[in-house]
Amino acid sequence: MKELEADNRTLQGEVAARDESIKLLQQQMQRQQEEHNRQLMELQVKHRREMADKEVAHQEEVSFLKSIIQKAKKWFPLFQELVYMEKFCLKVGFNERQTATLIRGKPLFYEGELYSEEHKRKFKTENAGFQVVKDPKDKSKLVLCIEGKPIGEWFKEQFNKLFSSVRRTVAPLKKGKGIGL
Repeated sequence: MKELEADNRTLQGEVAARDESIKLLQQQMQRQQEEHNRQLMELQVKHRREMADKEVAHQEEVSFLKSIIQKAKKWFPLFQELVYMEKFCLKVGFNERQTATLIRGKPLFYEGELYSEEHKRKFKTENAGFQVVKDPKDKSKLVLCIEGKPIGEWFKEQFNKLFSSVRRTVAPLKKGKGIGL
């Protein structure tokens, strides 16, 4: 019986030591969790601050670039027209190199297809001369010319030629031979 009581006390001591060990581990885990949460909060605050600083720097840069663009538009009245003309030339079908040539005001000879947004179709050119010039009607604008003619007029002519050739090939309907109702 004394042996059992000794074993019992030994077991109780081991259990108490294990309980104490568990309690210490839980406290250590709690401290680590709190430290982790604190570090996470610090990182989040630092991240927000860095993002706010980057946003301020970005806004300053955008503002600076806008002021440069405004100055360029004031100093070079056709600057904005050149930007529009670049987009137009690319949309019509010229590549970057050809567009750069045209934007510099130099003539360009081109053979191929050009797209008219107004007519929603492509028209073929054969070694035609192109150049960007000041619009004769409004000197504050630029116009892309083909063989000295504004390209809008050229597109209309091409469309009218196509339309008239299609109209001639379609035979008119004959009257009097249908089924009468």
